[in-house]
Amino acid sequence: MVKEPIFHNINGLEMSFCQESSQNDVYTYKIKLKVERQVEITKEDILCSFHFPFLDCAGVWYPNCGFDRSVNADWAGFCQSMTANSAPILALFSEDNKNRITIAVSETMEIIRMKAGIHEEDGTLLLQVAIPSLYVKTKMECDFCIRLDGRQIPFYDAIAGVSEWWEKDCGIVPIEPGDNTREPVYSTWYSFHQNVKQEEIEEECKRAAELGFGTVILDDGWQTDDNNRGYAYCGDWEVSKNRFPDFAHHVEKIHSLGMNYMIWYSVPFVGSSSNSWEMFQDKLLTYNEALKAGVLDPRYPQVREYLIGIYEKALKEWGVDGFKMDFIDQIVERVNSAPVNEQMDKESVQEALDVLMSEMYRRLSTIKPEVMIEFRQRYIGPNMRKYGNMFRVTDCPNSAISNRVGIVDLRMLSGNTTVHSDPLMWHANEEPRIAALQIISSIFSTVQISVKLKDITASMKKMVDYWVKFMIKYKEILQGHQIKPMEPHNLYPEVWTDDENTGICAVYTEKRIIRILSKFEENIVLNGTKAEKLFLEFEKECDYLIEVRDCMGENVSRLKTKGRKGISELYVPVAGQIFLNKL
Repeated sequence: MVKEPIFHNINGLEMSFCQESSQNDVYTYKIKLKVERQVEITKEDILCSFHFPFLDCAGVWYPNCGFDRSVNADWAGFCQSMTANSAPILALFSEDNKNRITIAVSETMEIIRMKAGIHEEDGTLLLQVAIPSLYVKTKMECDFCIRLDGRQIPFYDAIAGVSEWWEKDCGIVPIEPGDNTREPVYSTWYSFHQNVKQEEIEEECKRAAELGFGTVILDDGWQTDDNNRGYAYCGDWEVSKNRFPDFAHHVEKIHSLGMNYMIWYSVPFVGSSSNSWEMFQDKLLTYNEALKAGVLDPRYPQVREYLIGIYEKALKEWGVDGFKMDFIDQIVERVNSAPVNEQMDKESVQEALDVLMSEMYRRLSTIKPEVMIEFRQRYIGPNMRKYGNMFRVTDCPNSAISNRVGIVDLRMLSGNTTVHSDPLMWHANEEPRIAALQIISSIFSTVQISVKLKDITASMKKMVDYWVKFMIKYKEILQGHQIKPMEPHNLYPEVWTDDENTGICAVYTEKRIIRILSKFEENIVLNGTKAEKLFLEFEKECDYLIEVRDCMGENVSRLKTKGRKGISELYVPVAGQIFLNKL
């Protein structure tokens, strides 16, 4: 490992750094930047660079990498993080799932840019952290740490190590998620979009409660009679009386079914057709003509107080249990954002966002200690864990692979914060076994589903009922233990979670050989493919009771057998499962 970083573009700044700690190939560097008196600061980013031989690397991971894990040339662009977007971490990994180098930064609130690139001339790797000079100029002095992890450990352990570092060493302490955040969720978004009405939602919740769903999220539409999918009427947040004549009583009805009630808000949007527009039209970060809405600027204390008051009202007057807080990634300073003025009490948009969200959670949790707050993938960094207890995959309707990749990416970095799937939906004519493949792709999260339950067939209902019961039974293993995904460059074709007694594996690629570990009393293998056979490699000879089930939980076969060391082929239906219990 290179022991010292190289700094560029620090004219006009005092800079000092030291290697704060070094243990078992984990290096932490403390950097201090200070503005010199009466010196003009350039607009260039301050760069901190590390160079390594590029050896045995298959790709690079960062929180918002999506399907692209390729390492670009060193002249390519940076990825960016701040409170409202991603997190400052890059992890390079090998073909066999090992960590090569993982780099992270302690500054998680303000804008940080990072890059991993290949130097074409000699095949070396450039790791670079860019700190905007404007940030240093605004602060006058800033301290931050850079952490390099070169341990030869599973890449997901290196990523989890960064999450733990932010919590324990950097003091970014997340809130504890309640058990209510891990119960299957019925979402109204894909099933109803904005066409929500009190009676229909109540009927759907009755069906959802019978199937074991613990929470409903009422999405967009409750606050407007407009169905144009825009945001022109956002900002007032008064219930549409045409849709919900008695909203508080409606929430009580859902509670009587044993379900939690969450409600959607587009946090920063104030629409040009809202009554609030006149009050806030001069307190915006930007205006989006296509959306017919502006983005509120949290640097104004009036904006922060207004938003927090809205959510307090919903808890107190309507009795809701939590909030789906949307579009926080829009709270970013733009070139057309207003300069700092006397009505603002913060210069930094991201600092103001942190103040808004911290105060919001403090006040809401005072009213309801187990308040449920959901954020959506891109705004999923360590700061967001201080204000929310549920992270959801970004919108990916009917895309099992997008849900799977998003869930795994969130789970690796989010510690004990609950991770939710994007709501599952499918065509009315879909087969239950194909719909079940979506569930298996989302099985390591709290699954949300958004289909009209009144319209599903008896066989589809039976399939959903089985998997909801499965997820509830194995909830602690599936969601409460470290996720262990394989081959990030191949988008996780095999994923495990386990406790002391049970290992659960989902396989997403045909003809993959799954190793059955003898240390577990029970191994469960989920067939997330359309193949009708799986290949198991037994670690050593052992007597097993093997049960194969189909996508609805019906027994296909049951036998006692000796798992002989080596590879065995088993018939398993599409979206079926193998349960192997030691005798």
